Amino acid sequence: MHAGTLVTAMLRSQGSLVSSDSSARARLRECVTAYFPAVHRFLRGLGVPPDALDDAAQDVFLVAAKRIDEVRPGAEKSYLFSTAVRVAHAVRRRYVREQPTDDIEEAAGESGAVSPDALVDQKRAGALLASLLSGLSEELRSAFVLHEIEGMTLTEIAKIVDVPRATAASRVRRAREEFQRRLERHRKRSQGES
Repeated sequence: MHAGTLVTAMLRSQGSLVSSDSSARARLRECVTAYFPAVHRFLRGLGVPPDALDDAAQDVFLVAAKRIDEVRPGAEKSYLFSTAVRVAHAVRRRYVREQPTDDIEEAAGESGAVSPDALVDQKRAGALLASLLSGLSEELRSAFVLHEIEGMTLTEIAKIVDVPRATAASRVRRAREEFQRRLERHRKRSQGES
């Protein structure tokens, strides 16, 4: 779902959820525009099944719409990502964990003039990443995705997951180590098959 479409739909259909204050509506619109792609990507990294991603992202912004007046200005990103952690957890409980199932035709339609070989490589890389991440605990996966994929600082991660900075650092370190171990096991299995 496109961010602009999401805002318009939310403001129309969920008008009672969003403050009638025009500044709150404008703030929500800015949040969706600025952070929708990152929240969507983060949810995918947290293991939300592909067929549930759009709904999960919308859930994150619906929560924000209900509470936008309570979110301290400047803390919107942290609020959205911490909400995304909770939404992803709830979605994964409802859905059976599955590998990405996007077919190549869909990817070709979205990617433009990418060669079929490149599409296959992208699909394999995405499936490998999903597999490696799915083996991490929820705590480690959140920290890893926030730091390594979203590029957040340890301080930002600590705020989002509501832990001390040292705990966030420990989780990132342990996640890197476990990710590396899983990647090495995958490489050894792959070399053994060749």
